[in-house]
Amino acid sequence: MATEDKIAQLRAEKKAARIKQLNRMYLLILVIELILGVLIIQGFKRLKTEEKRTVPKELLVINEGDKAAIYVEAIPTFSITDIPVTTKPTYVTLTVIGDVMMHEWQIERSYDPATDSFDVSDSFTYIAKYLCDADMTIANLETTFAGRNNGAMNGVCGYSGYPMFNAPECLGDTLKDIGVDFLQTANNHSLDSWEDGLYATIDYIDSLGLMHTGTFKTKEDSEELCIVEINGITFGFVAYTYATNGLPVPDDAPYCINTLEMYDDAKLEEMYAKVRALDKAGVDFVCPLIHFGTEYTETPDSWQEMVVDGLFAAGADVIFGGHPHVVEPIDVRTITNSDGSTRTGYVVYSFGNFISSQRYDGVNKDLGIITDFKFSKQYVDGDFVTGVEEIRLEPTYVYWKDQTIGVIPVLEAYNHKSDFDFLSEKDWNRIDYAKDHVIEVVMDYGNLQYTEENDKYVITPKPGVIQ
Repeated sequence: MATEDKIAQLRAEKKAARIKQLNRMYLLILVIELILGVLIIQGFKRLKTEEKRTVPKELLVINEGDKAAIYVEAIPTFSITDIPVTTKPTYVTLTVIGDVMMHEWQIERSYDPATDSFDVSDSFTYIAKYLCDADMTIANLETTFAGRNNGAMNGVCGYSGYPMFNAPECLGDTLKDIGVDFLQTANNHSLDSWEDGLYATIDYIDSLGLMHTGTFKTKEDSEELCIVEINGITFGFVAYTYATNGLPVPDDAPYCINTLEMYDDAKLEEMYAKVRALDKAGVDFVCPLIHFGTEYTETPDSWQEMVVDGLFAAGADVIFGGHPHVVEPIDVRTITNSDGSTRTGYVVYSFGNFISSQRYDGVNKDLGIITDFKFSKQYVDGDFVTGVEEIRLEPTYVYWKDQTIGVIPVLEAYNHKSDFDFLSEKDWNRIDYAKDHVIEVVMDYGNLQYTEENDKYVITPKPGVIQ
């Protein structure tokens, strides 16, 4: 065989062997990288980086006498491109209740002269289970904890109800015991015990280990973003009140309460800026807590509508409102973002009273709602998808007895009357009324539908409302 043929045969044999060896190597590398890739990308964004692996060029050298022929074997490249990933959704339930108040009639019933102490736990015997199961329960604290004989008024045993609230501290302890985790402290009664009472309230809430926002002891505290992470989902909160009942905010501590000062333009912009800051921080849900509206009206006023529009435009996702002391509607909207994309926004204009001594007098001040928002977050094909999965709602009614003023779950009482046989005929008339009236008010905007399940109303947007 000629020398040239031998060289050609040798070249072919070595090339074939080398390619076979490289193919085995490529297959092993590919398997290893795919396994590593799957492990890395679980729970993260789709791998969009195109990664090219280039094996160093191999040289095949064949000697022929005094000459050497050098052949470069080109090694092919491969890439890993977009790999879609979908994770299981995570869920967080926030339960929100209405105004927590303590009038003189509640203070009197909670006082034990034998021990000179207070106990309000029996007010929540039938309702506590509705608050304990949530990942976080939020309430509007519409009183102060200034301490005995430290309020602006000293009425029953050193405490006071309307118009300058200062409740026994046991109310805070009991709220924690029944499952409340977070308190909105910005409302028109925040300064009822003056500046010292506002600070004492913060100190007592802190001593209980409860979260709160709306009132502050320092400027630095007021400027810090309130962000809570639960089960991998982040929530941003900001709380404001429309005003403080004419009580002056201290000149040397204007930061101590977030107030809109009767919807002053500069204060509105301050609130919207804080919402934008939370949105820019990348929280999953921006949830303002707003004390606004007209007392004792079941329809939102023009000021509420204006504020809600501004909050949604600034980046709010779910708005929790209060102050009217009666239930107002839930609204759901499709909001167009600045980039043309859309998102869904929710607002509860008013949760009504959770606990108070305000009785029915032609106005439904004895009714409220416990509302469960189920939030979801999921990784789908490279992007986080968040939303409100569902809303569950339990109407509430406040009953009076000689020793107790307490909260009743309306649907549970209606469906299981024998468990509530201590209620009077008057109570049952109110419960029968509340069962239908409350949900009618909530649905008033016409963009929601509901079913009844397990003693709660399950609320969802009507088909076609949400894009």
